[in-house]
Amino acid sequence: MLTRRILSIGIIAVTAATACSRQATSETGPEAATVNATAAQLRSTYWKLVALGSTPVNVADSQREPHIILQPDANRVNGSGGCNRMFGSYDLRGDALTFSGVGSTKMACQDGMDVETSFLPALQRVARWRIADRQLELLDSAGAVVARFDAKAK
Repeated sequence: MLTRRILSIGIIAVTAATACSRQATSETGPEAATVNATAAQLRSTYWKLVALGSTPVNVADSQREPHIILQPDANRVNGSGGCNRMFGSYDLRGDALTFSGVGSTKMACQDGMDVETSFLPALQRVARWRIADRQLELLDSAGAVVARFDAKAK
C-alpha cells in the first residue's frame, strides 16, 4: 500500500513537471531562449564599431575608438562616436531595439569627425539587433545592417 502511494506521488510529480516544461517551451519557444541568452551578451559589453552599413570604420592613431556600451540597470547607452563621448537611452524588447535622446559632447577633433557624424544619426534608424559569435549587428526596420560591432575583451 505504501509502495503504491509513493509510486503514485512519483507519477504525479513527473507528469506535472513534463506539463510545465511543455507549456514553457510552447509559450517562449527556442527563439525566445536564444534572444534572452544573447540579450545578456548585448548589455554591459564593450561593442567596438567596425562598420557603418557596408563601409568599414578605420580608426586613426590619434582618434578615440567608436563604441557603445548598453548599461543594463537604467537602459542607458554610452560610448564614443570617435571624437566625443556619447550618451542616450535605449529600449530593448526581444530582438527589437531603439535608441532615443542620443547626444554627445561637442569637441572638434582632427580625426574621427566623419565617422561620428554618421554614427550617431545611424543609431536613430535602429529597429532590431542580432548577435552572432562576438559580433553585433544593428538593423533598420527593413532588415538592412545599420552598424556592425565587435565585442572587445575587457
